[in-house]
Amino acid sequence: MRYLNAPIHIFIALSKTSIEVIFICTAVSLNEKAHLFGRTLDLEYSHNESVAIVPRGFELKFLHESAIGSYAIIGACHIANGVPLFYDGMNERGLCMAALSFPNFARYTDVRGGMINVASFELIPFILRQCADLKSALSLFKRINVTGESYSSDLPCTELHWIIADKSGSYVLEPTENGLEIHENPFGVLTNAPNFSYHKINVCNYISLDSYQPKSTLCKNVELKPYSRGMGAQGLCGDFSSASRFVRALFVKEHLSQSENEINDFFSILGAVSIPNGCVKTDTGKDVCTVYTSCCHTQSRNYYFTTKECQRISCVRMNDVNLDSSTLFAYKMKQGNEYKYLN
Repeated sequence: MRYLNAPIHIFIALSKTSIEVIFICTAVSLNEKAHLFGRTLDLEYSHNESVAIVPRGFELKFLHESAIGSYAIIGACHIANGVPLFYDGMNERGLCMAALSFPNFARYTDVRGGMINVASFELIPFILRQCADLKSALSLFKRINVTGESYSSDLPCTELHWIIADKSGSYVLEPTENGLEIHENPFGVLTNAPNFSYHKINVCNYISLDSYQPKSTLCKNVELKPYSRGMGAQGLCGDFSSASRFVRALFVKEHLSQSENEINDFFSILGAVSIPNGCVKTDTGKDVCTVYTSCCHTQSRNYYFTTKECQRISCVRMNDVNLDSSTLFAYKMKQGNEYKYLN
């Protein structure tokens, strides 16, 4: 394991050509020995992602609302002009949140009077900054209206939905024509469009999947025996569509036998839905792949990750910086691969 403890202060500007961001991702919340939360980010390019720690004293500004709360946040983001735009994160109290692509389904609205108006790109820090737990976040969501402004001309608005979780459970938040819909998520898994209601129904198509060998029920008078191990999971979808990744992540999550290394176990779950370079292509022929995979350990407040270039697990520790600072701490995720030579 590699620990990153030398912060850099990054001010990144993207190309002047605006890019429509549609990323295919999978997020998982796991409550076993500890509460772990993480995701894959699958894109055809990298935005020079960083792991950032936003300390209590760092000023976060929002488009329509005054900054409230001061919980420290750690998570993966793109930093634009010194502002962290989070893909996912965890605050110092153990509340976690991730944004996933929701194309053709997300419906943002204009600013509404009497509501708390938050732009989609700032929802994660707005919630993590001020909510200590899932209960307080759910109460706040009932008063939130998600608006559709772009951060800048170079960073246009992205259609998103979110998963939020702590050790008590998880929920899905989806912006619709009826406002922000809140769904309890007993699976602790989220992928992309269609909406969460579809995924809840779709998993029923795989109700018989098991890690044990199947029993012979086809022929009454013929004893049929499995010819290979793993046949209890026959029918488990293996493609990279959102519906298939939802089911595959859920199957691995529910059947994983935990080892002594819970971090490795968590990366094994997300490894089952990782996208190798070239197996998914855009309409223009660009390769989509898993840019990074993350794991938030809410008890230690450590943020673990691997990247496309380096599969060795790296770690950024929130507790190793001054959380009362007013300085944004940032650590580049993209690194060269490393090999351990045994001879």
